[in-house]
Formats: sequence, C-alpha cells, structure tokens
Amino acid sequence: MSDTFTFDRLPSYLAEALTEQGVHQPTDIQSKMIPEALEGQNLIARSQTGTGKTLAFLLPALAKIEKEKKNLQVVVLAPTQELAMQVVEVARSLTKHEAIEIGAFIGGANIKRQVEKLKKQKPQLAIGTPGRLLELIDMKKLKLHEVKVVAVDEADRMMSERPSWEATMQIAKRAGQQTQFLFVSATIPKDFAEQVSDAAPFVVQIEAEGGLLHTDNVDHVYIRVDTRDKIDVARRLIHAEKIERGIVFVNQLDKVAETAEKFSYKGIKSLALSSDQAKQEREHALNSFRKGDTHILVATDVAARGLDVEDVTHIIQLDPPASPDSYLHRAGRTGRMGKDGKVITLIDSRDGYKLEKYKRDLHIELEERFLERGELKAK
Repeated sequence: MSDTFTFDRLPSYLAEALTEQGVHQPTDIQSKMIPEALEGQNLIARSQTGTGKTLAFLLPALAKIEKEKKNLQVVVLAPTQELAMQVVEVARSLTKHEAIEIGAFIGGANIKRQVEKLKKQKPQLAIGTPGRLLELIDMKKLKLHEVKVVAVDEADRMMSERPSWEATMQIAKRAGQQTQFLFVSATIPKDFAEQVSDAAPFVVQIEAEGGLLHTDNVDHVYIRVDTRDKIDVARRLIHAEKIERGIVFVNQLDKVAETAEKFSYKGIKSLALSSDQAKQEREHALNSFRKGDTHILVATDVAARGLDVEDVTHIIQLDPPASPDSYLHRAGRTGRMGKDGKVITLIDSRDGYKLEKYKRDLHIELEERFLERGELKAK
C-alpha cells in the first residue's frame, strides 16, 4: 500500500469523509491492516499508543456494511464506556453523509431505554461494552446471525478483565465461524491465538511501527479541580498563560459548542470545531484560528483529526482523555518543529486514576501545578 489511502478499495463515502477530516496518509498500522482486513483475514494487530488503531479497524469494518440490508452486520467491542463512546463518535463522523444505523450499547446506561430504541430501529453497526451487548443478545434484542465482522479494541485490556473477556468470547462464539475477527492491541498477550481459536481458528499477526511521544520540548502538567469549576479554571488559565493559539479538548460532542460559547461570553476569542459541523463551518473555524482571529479552538478528538496548525502553544484538556492513545493524539498538536509546547490536564477527583495510566503507558512526567493570583505555579 502506498503512502496515501487506496481510496479505490474503500467505499467512496469513506474516502470523502477522510478527505473532509484532513486525513490523507495512512499510519503504519492502517496501511498494514486495512488491505488485509478488506480481504477478509482474521487479524490481531499490535500497535503502540497513538498510531491510529481506531481507523485501522473501523474503515474496513464499515466497508463491509451493505446499506440496503437493515440488520446487524458489524459489532465493535471496547473495554470501557468512555472508549466505546469515542469509537461511536469516530464512526458517526465517518458515516455523517451515509444512511448507516449505528447503535451505542454501553453498560451503566439504562437498558430499558436501549431495548425501547431497538424496537424502533435496528442498528447495522453496534458498538459497546461486552457485558451489555451480551445481555441484549441473551434477551434476543440483538441478533448475530448476519454479523460479518467483530472488532475488539484494546484486546489486551479485555483479556486482563475476566468478565469482559468471557463476554467477548461468548459473543465471538455466537457470531460463528463465518465471521471475521479484528483484534487490536498495544501488546499481544501470551497464547492469544490459542485463547481465541474456538471463535477464530486462523489469526494472522500484524506488528506496526510508530507511536509514542518523542518531544522533550513539551511540558505535561495537571491541575486538580472540581468538575463544576473546569470552564472557569480553563478561562483563568488562558489569561494567565496569555494563550493566543491553544486548543481546549472536551470528551463529549454536546459540550463543544457550550464551552466555546462560555469562553466567548467571557471575552475569549474562541470557536467550536466539531465533527457535527458542516464542512464550511469547520473551514471557517480553522481559517480563523490559523489567521490568529480566533485564539482558542474547542474540539473533541475526532474533530482534531488531521488538524495541522503551526505554532499551537497550549493544549488544555478540560476532560482528561479516555485513553493514552487519545492523550498522544491531543499532545501531538503542540510542540511541533522543535517549538515549545504545554499540555495542561484538568483532573477532578473522579479521574485521578488516569494520571498513573498516562505516566505508565506514555513514559511522561506529569507535574502538578496550581493557579495563584493569575499565575501558574509549581506545587
């Protein structure tokens, strides 16, 4: 595969969606995995954090969906609610102009509501956590007999949590031998092929290059805040650091416009960048940011895909990212071309555990800071 996406192998709507998102070149994992997956091969792909694994399994999986068939054709399993929702957002942004039904089935959400929704609308692509999906399959609300692809995100994490892995294997077995399996993982656990052999007898292993942050010129810091104070703390940070070109990341699509509006109301030149926007709106926001008329872009991970803007000095994570992958993706927007950058993560009491995860998986030092009299100070 060349260094551009082979658009002729993917349905034209996916090629257009990628172009619209500014994604022109595949990463190593994408160029290795997508052609094999389109051929129907069962795969376990190992790729480090931050190498574009989500598109590597989603693009070929979406390519297999026959739009005229209104039944379930692809299942994507993720280990946590947050990760599942992240995959949902990516899938929705890729199918924005296409009539593909996507269902999100997350443990922790109201199952009655999910069942009601399923009565009205059957998904062609179901994304969720294994326990909840299995529950709905047991209730005969989701049927697996026409499923062509089962994709498992963060397979190593799934395996380390027994209930999740058992549910994943149950789903895999019920989908049957005709189904294609795509596993992606930061590490390949020992005996992996053996563990999945009941469901997927022949699994080809792929290893990809690339990944981790190599930037000595970027500072990684965090500030402890109460959830309700996040926007106010971010506003004070923007003033304290005199930010003229920064990106503020939020985890949920519905928070993007609201956050940008609150900043604007307080006199900060900010605009929203969201995967929901029309192409013109996105282009307007980006041009205004590039020209310096807008100082702050508020975005989700998906909106920031393919975002190439020079001289971004600060990344503020209003919500800590769902995964180390996503941390990398955000941090990679600053400190380009050897320039200095700063990544500031706002952490509330609920998300404290994520700090350890970022330190461990990304090999970065995260230092605590606090705001005092309009200045960012070390603890």
